[in-house]
Amino acid sequence: MEIAARLLRPVDDVATALKDLHRLTVVRIACGDTVRKILLHDDIPAGHKFAVRDLADRMRIRKYGEFIGRTTAEIHAGSWVHDHNLVTSARHDREGDLEWSDRVEKANVLRVFGDTRCTVGESPVYDDRRGAFYWIDVRETPAIHRLDVATGTQSTWKMSEDIGSIVLASNDGNEERLLAGLRSGFAFFDCATATMTPIFDPEPDIPNNRMNDGKCDPSGRFWCGSADPESGTADGSLYVLGRDLKCQPVQGDFVMPNGMTWSADGATMYLADSRRGFIYAYDFDNRFATLGERRIFADLGAMPGGPDGATLDAEGCLWSAQFDGGCLIRYAPDGAIDRVVRMPVTKPASCAFGGDGYRELFVTTASRGLGDEALRAEPDAGRVFVLDVGVAGMPPVRFIPERKSRPDPAFGRPRAGGAP
Repeated sequence: MEIAARLLRPVDDVATALKDLHRLTVVRIACGDTVRKILLHDDIPAGHKFAVRDLADRMRIRKYGEFIGRTTAEIHAGSWVHDHNLVTSARHDREGDLEWSDRVEKANVLRVFGDTRCTVGESPVYDDRRGAFYWIDVRETPAIHRLDVATGTQSTWKMSEDIGSIVLASNDGNEERLLAGLRSGFAFFDCATATMTPIFDPEPDIPNNRMNDGKCDPSGRFWCGSADPESGTADGSLYVLGRDLKCQPVQGDFVMPNGMTWSADGATMYLADSRRGFIYAYDFDNRFATLGERRIFADLGAMPGGPDGATLDAEGCLWSAQFDGGCLIRYAPDGAIDRVVRMPVTKPASCAFGGDGYRELFVTTASRGLGDEALRAEPDAGRVFVLDVGVAGMPPVRFIPERKSRPDPAFGRPRAGGAP
């Protein structure tokens, strides 16, 4: 079968027709080791684009490996992508561009640590009672990492499946336990015995989904999103796991949910959808764990990369890691960009305050997708950076289950099928 269309990068969401192509034709596209056959749903004029995978509404799509616009409707694989279903996400505000550039500063890196290079380093959390810092490697080389900040001693526990997030889950100084969001759902991890105790799998019938980023709200409930990292559709959902170990679905229609964080007064919840390029804000009822109407807090459509993990500082400002954008962005409570901290790597993934008085900002990073040349230019990609950003942060909220709560033995059974 002749190659009738060109896929410019393996991660691209669209291919370009090399000649006029007709509806119901099967076309072969190739880029390196990536080869696909696509059934066209529309006539595609030469030089025009068509989707190579199903795409969600308001999704930022990639060509040349870069975001070129945002969809205005759901688009099926093989459909024509043009100005009837795609709008530019570029800035048209010169003052806004100047304002952005005026706020860029170089990161004040205090040190870089971690004996291993993470593929995707995520979910940083500092335990002031132990002087320990924890973080994870999400996929390809999934693991939980722990560093004794005083001695520099590192421990690593390899995982048998993808892991999306962790939070502290012990109120006992003699017990070192975490709550983890995994491909197979929620589980407790005992650091002393390196054992997992399954709690609940909220999506046993969606094997390609995994639990992604998560964090505890002011009352200690664990909020976590799900996602299919290989999908372009809104298959992800938001869940809350109560201290009674009961899990409730909250909201769907997410492509890649990330960066759950709460305002200092607990009245606002922040949540990013990385692939759509939005940070949302919700009015939050802490007593009943309910969300108000979703509103856009920040639109990163014109920026490289997407908003990933986030944290709040003691002045009430939100810090968000711009994955593939090479920076951290500090937002004022009204959503205005206050600072842009330029990192020495392109893939900062998440951030959390820690250290003495929570005055250091720990930033996890990724090396996934970087070739040999890029890794030579970014030798510390995938490691943890410790920054001085001139402001303190907030301690993490722990997940402390109610005393009578126990995981149901029916939960935690291995899923059938799906990615390993």
